[in-house]
Amino acid sequence: MAEENIHKGHRQKVKQRFLANGLAGESDHNILELLLFYAIPYKDTNPIAHALIDRFGSLSGVLRASPAELQSVKGVTENAAVLLRLVLPVYEAYIDDLLRRPTLPETTAEIVEFMRPKFIGSVSEKAYLLCLGANHRLLGVRKISDGGLIDVTVDLRSLAAVVLETKAQDVILIHNHPNGIAAPSADDVAATREIFAFLEKLNVRLVNHIILSEDGYCSMIDKLKFVHLFHAAEPLI
Repeated sequence: MAEENIHKGHRQKVKQRFLANGLAGESDHNILELLLFYAIPYKDTNPIAHALIDRFGSLSGVLRASPAELQSVKGVTENAAVLLRLVLPVYEAYIDDLLRRPTLPETTAEIVEFMRPKFIGSVSEKAYLLCLGANHRLLGVRKISDGGLIDVTVDLRSLAAVVLETKAQDVILIHNHPNGIAAPSADDVAATREIFAFLEKLNVRLVNHIILSEDGYCSMIDKLKFVHLFHAAEPLI
């Protein structure tokens, strides 16, 4: 009972600190310790938090780990694993809600900042389509591909379905290079040409293809200068 009271007092202090200051200045294991309070009610979660950081290397590593991997750490219950796995999907849902806005930012840099949160924590390549109507009105943001570690394949049927669903007139394709630089590969250029030609048949204009990395981005329309160059036979990069 005395040990339980000690833990209760400690937990209350940690909660009050969070309510007063948020997570400012908190270490990764302190953040995990607080989060685990709500899945492991009657146990000291500080050692478990340290063990998770030791096992996965960082807070982001913990939050990306699978439930089975999380439960391989001593003290991590099924409820705790589910709670930890919920963090990034809940954040993504939050970002989805923020993205429901009537107009798209005007510059490439603003579009990148607008979309970058969708790629936070991603270890594989993803592709999103920003669907635009008249006057650059944003009709929707749709994930169209979730690829492997080194490439992303856009299914043209999925692309067509999204365009038809949203009644888009213009679209912007954006995908990430999670473990590399933002420069387009030869495959990126080839895919851009193919998508441009495919969308033309649907009377939809590919406005841009943007590639993100952790610390930068590349706008292919800026790099290639003109949209019609997507059709060019000669190398573009």
